[in-house]
Amino acid sequence: AGALEGKGWERIPFDEKARQDYFLRWTEVRSDIDYARFSDKSQLVNHIPNAGVVTSKLSLIKTLRDRQRVLRQEAKRSPGAEQLLMPSYLPESFTLTLGSDKVALLNACQAALRGDEEERDAAWIIKPASSNCGRGIVVTRDHAMVIREHLRYQERPRKPEAGGEAPPGGGGEGAS
Repeated sequence: AGALEGKGWERIPFDEKARQDYFLRWTEVRSDIDYARFSDKSQLVNHIPNAGVVTSKLSLIKTLRDRQRVLRQEAKRSPGAEQLLMPSYLPESFTLTLGSDKVALLNACQAALRGDEEERDAAWIIKPASSNCGRGIVVTRDHAMVIREHLRYQERPRKPEAGGEAPPGGGGEGAS
């Protein structure tokens, strides 16, 4: 900032975020930029609108899966249409908030534990959804740990039977 100020540039005060009389707008968050009033011919900003669809792994996966789905539909209508095969350029990814992805990850880990050659040497990169800047990322080949620590199930306590006591076995086993 000092170098720009030394060349005669000035900072827009924080309480004047709505100002549009700038050539270069450098902000920490995209929400500070009013893209509807932005002039791409005379103004520069350090954020690209809608960049989130490719700059976060989860958004990128969703975008690519949506594109793959569209291309599959086009291929059904036009047999010569090109298909997008995600594994050719992106490691197989699972979103653990989706039940279908949890099942797919569980199947892959179980195949590795059974000795399936294709899955046995797979390394997993686990990134918590709520973390950023590399915090909480785990890299492992321990398939049992992935199942144990990242595909946990929650037990629900069973309701007491008519006699007032819980049935034998307490909360029971299984996914809810």
